Amino acid sequence: MTVFKNYFRVLKKHLAIIIIYMVMFLGLIIMFTWNTGSKNDSFFASKVKLMVINEDTQSEFLEAFLDYLEQYAIFVEREEDEEARKNALFFREVEYILTIPEGFGEDFLNQGRMSLSKDTVPDSANAIFLDNAINNYLNIARTYIKHLPQISQEQLIKLVEATIGGQVNVKIENKLPDKISASNTFNKLFFNYLGYIIIACFVNGVSVVMFSFTVLEIRRRHVASPVSARRVGMQLILGNMAYLFCYLIIFIIAGYIMNKNRMLNTGTLLTWLNVLVFSLSCLSFSYLVGITVRSKKAIQAISTAVSLSIAFTSGIFIPQEYLAEPVLKAASFAPGYWYVKANNAIAQIISYDWTQLGKIFGYMGIQLGFAAAIMSIALLAGKRKAQKE
Repeated sequence: MTVFKNYFRVLKKHLAIIIIYMVMFLGLIIMFTWNTGSKNDSFFASKVKLMVINEDTQSEFLEAFLDYLEQYAIFVEREEDEEARKNALFFREVEYILTIPEGFGEDFLNQGRMSLSKDTVPDSANAIFLDNAINNYLNIARTYIKHLPQISQEQLIKLVEATIGGQVNVKIENKLPDKISASNTFNKLFFNYLGYIIIACFVNGVSVVMFSFTVLEIRRRHVASPVSARRVGMQLILGNMAYLFCYLIIFIIAGYIMNKNRMLNTGTLLTWLNVLVFSLSCLSFSYLVGITVRSKKAIQAISTAVSLSIAFTSGIFIPQEYLAEPVLKAASFAPGYWYVKANNAIAQIISYDWTQLGKIFGYMGIQLGFAAAIMSIALLAGKRKAQKE
């Protein structure tokens, strides 16, 4: 087992960068997912800082309108000076300045076309939120005035308040129990992020070792040694598999311990199986890189470029639902895309029937197809390289 021992001697010299990636990943995962699964049933609407410049005479309708806005806004003291208002907007002391022009109330009740004017913080989401609230109130009032032209202000206010005041209680039901859902969500995030680290560490680990063993001088020593080429190859494969399983076991245990809602269920086992399948495809790619590159510096460059490109396009860093269709189509030509799809499907699975399991195993099968194709290319490239040398 000389080759097997030398495999880990070479790997040991490059262990520092692998440990750095591992520590970095665990630190990031603690920050991003430690609160995953915490339950918060409360919702608080954010109120907008509003300044009202009322140039109209006070009326029952306007009073009711301003009372309605108190649900959505915090009223800021009015500034008489135009320059002071602009400064208030600039320094975010106020987000929305609403001007009610003179004669607006009477014109509105008579179905006129006079409108309110506003000044807002540029590109403010809160301003859009308040716009919707204002338009909602005025459009409802305008509808009643149009169909009931003789309606009094008091009646109009009551009808508008009755219409707006109707509340609908919305309950979003999760078909999975809270603990199982939280556990699945954590596993999805943890193992999706882990995909990036696996690519980077396998290329920096396996590729470097394979490069060292495929150097021409080392090849000649193996040919001259009593150990057959087949035994050398088998020991290298054994070393790669030992590295793969040791690496995965560390992170599987870490992910299980860090999951506050940990449970050993079918979903968790499927996630572990998926990361194993993905690791096989990464191992194949790392083997290909190791026997084809000409310098160790090239390996580091490939590791950084490939791991980041796959992470940003396949859904590891950015969820797949937020990526453009052309990006996803391009990403589908790499196993990382199918790895993430499988993790997402496992996290959302409700019943473990063949319809849902078949889709997940299909994604894993595609990853195994990539692994087989890449390994075939690697073996062919290795054979041609040996013949040429």
